[in-house]
Amino acid sequence: MKKKSNLTIFVIILLLLAFLGYSGIEGLHVGDYRVKSFGEVIKRGLDLQGGVSVVMEIQSDKVTAEDLNSMKSLLDLRVNKIGVSETVTTTEGTDRVRIDIPGVFNSSEIVKNLQTTGNLTFKDPDGKVILSGSDVTSAAAMIDAQSQPVVSLKLNASGTEKFKTATENLIGKSISINMDDEEISAPRVNEAISGGEAVISGIGSVEEAQFLAGIINSGALPYPVKAVQVQTVGPSLGAGVMANVKIAAFVGLAFIVAYMLLRYRKPGFLASVALGFYCWLLLFVFYGIDATLSLSGIAGFLLTVGMAVDANILIFERIREELKSQRNLHKAIEAGFHNAMSSILDANITTIIAGLVLYFLGTGSVKGFALTLMIGIVISMFSALVITKQLIWLGVNMGFLKEAKDFGVTSTTKKVTNFDFIKGAKTWTIVAAAVLALGIFFGVTKGMNLGLDFAGGTRLVMEVGSAYDKEVMDGIIKPFDGKALTQKIDETQIEVRSQALTTETMGEVVKAIQAKYTLDDKAVISLDEIGASVGKELTQNGVKAVIIAAAFMLVYISLRFKKNYGFAAIASLVHDIFFLVAIYAIFQILVNTPFIAAILTILGYSINDTIVVFDRVRENKLAHPGMETKELVNLSMNQSLMRSVGTLATTLFTIVSVAVFVPQIRDFALPISVGVFVGGLSTFFIAGPFWIMLEKRSAAKK
Repeated sequence: MKKKSNLTIFVIILLLLAFLGYSGIEGLHVGDYRVKSFGEVIKRGLDLQGGVSVVMEIQSDKVTAEDLNSMKSLLDLRVNKIGVSETVTTTEGTDRVRIDIPGVFNSSEIVKNLQTTGNLTFKDPDGKVILSGSDVTSAAAMIDAQSQPVVSLKLNASGTEKFKTATENLIGKSISINMDDEEISAPRVNEAISGGEAVISGIGSVEEAQFLAGIINSGALPYPVKAVQVQTVGPSLGAGVMANVKIAAFVGLAFIVAYMLLRYRKPGFLASVALGFYCWLLLFVFYGIDATLSLSGIAGFLLTVGMAVDANILIFERIREELKSQRNLHKAIEAGFHNAMSSILDANITTIIAGLVLYFLGTGSVKGFALTLMIGIVISMFSALVITKQLIWLGVNMGFLKEAKDFGVTSTTKKVTNFDFIKGAKTWTIVAAAVLALGIFFGVTKGMNLGLDFAGGTRLVMEVGSAYDKEVMDGIIKPFDGKALTQKIDETQIEVRSQALTTETMGEVVKAIQAKYTLDDKAVISLDEIGASVGKELTQNGVKAVIIAAAFMLVYISLRFKKNYGFAAIASLVHDIFFLVAIYAIFQILVNTPFIAAILTILGYSINDTIVVFDRVRENKLAHPGMETKELVNLSMNQSLMRSVGTLATTLFTIVSVAVFVPQIRDFALPISVGVFVGGLSTFFIAGPFWIMLEKRSAAKK
């Protein structure tokens, strides 16, 4: 009866997972009520639905927090006054405001609207100001009796009196109406105007009248602002990416489940069920906190899916070890969960440290990536320590897990491998030194291939629709900027990078390409502009983030272990960073903002792996007090090998799938893929040998 009741519970759990999975992906109709899918209820970022993102920098040396919030409110009001809704306005740093505007693709017009200070003045023929924007209560775009667009102004009491006096004295003369010292119109005064209203005429179009009325209504900005970063995402980008994301997720998950089943048999199946609940929980939390899912967030989500099984792998490897030495299944499971606990906590806390640094020092897409990463890590620990644990005991109680072979352990299974990692470290040191030397050579001779994020400039990506000749395309683009760099992304897409063109002047390039190939506005996939000041700040913040993350990790490891463990772990991290930078220098891979996010993610992942090994070193040091340090490290590494291989494989399954199937997120996926692989090697060939060297020095000083 007990087995049957547990089996019934397990079947209910599987049915619940199937229900949650189906409703989460497809949605559900219950009578007249519809349960929406996650794709419908989770907000999509600008890079998924298309639109314009602008970062405005306040041009003043002294900007207080109050000034920044005031400018944020004014810019938000200004955007909405010109007929745009659903904007997301946030502050960045101490002097910047980011405005994300979905569904709008004319970035040059948006930038013009936002950069207009909005200082309205009425001047007499001598240039004396007789009325200002503060005297106006409201403005409205209208069509006059001659069917011409005008802006009707209503004045306050003070403005009414000033305007009446001025028009009485200026009959037969003109009053110039100016916006930011640029004359808009200069109507002639035929009679005194006492009704508290004025009209701005001579406007070219209804759209211009609406823009002017919106600027007047939102009020003058207290400081001038400048667009230092502009990103335009065409509607076609988000439309195509989600299908690719689903393919990448399916392929990555399929490989993870296959690995877990082959390696851990029945417990692997239970861990895969837990992984299904993990994915649902992660999306539900995203919906619950009203988070916005972006391309970088998707990269973080898929990365955490691969990392989510890490705790399960740790636990299962510990259970397998126990089963090799004892055949009591209950005691082996209890010991496996208990022995893996410290490694799971230490490893994930260090990754969260990297995520926190990313979140607080990063901007835009990097923040989204960091948030997803941290949420994913927390939920993955819950999934492993609560859901998987309950499923394992449920499997035992219903007779699904009965003996060691259910965990893949038989009488012929080896207790532990016996590789000499310390000897192999010498070979890896030679390889790493050669790569670093090549990296330095290419870095000095060619420099790093810095993207717009760091170098500043404008980048345009367009879908031409058919194969084209690059020389013909260069002939269109070079007249606008002879130094512009162009390349084919595929047979039908063109990328243009220029440090001389802005989003406004790049608009002329777009028109020329559209005219040549008969294209509409949907041909623009993305148009990004980043100012030099942003690039400089990104570089500084990137270096700062790496140093701060490494420092916090060193402190944490030193507190949890000892300082030699901390220094050895940091040496491994330094190796990972320089190795990745060298690879990028050698192959001239584009370096941009996601590269910094990738480096910090690699730091978290690499130290995660290193801590698991060091946890075994610490454990074995107590169990074998007289063992030589080299033997101690080799033993610990051999015991941790399959865990590291499993984590490396499951993480690479998802992130490589992203790199292959979702080219829009390749900037995140590529460096993480390389770094995760190198980070796994550095744990065994850098961290361990470096710790041995430090321990020997410490012993010699005693």
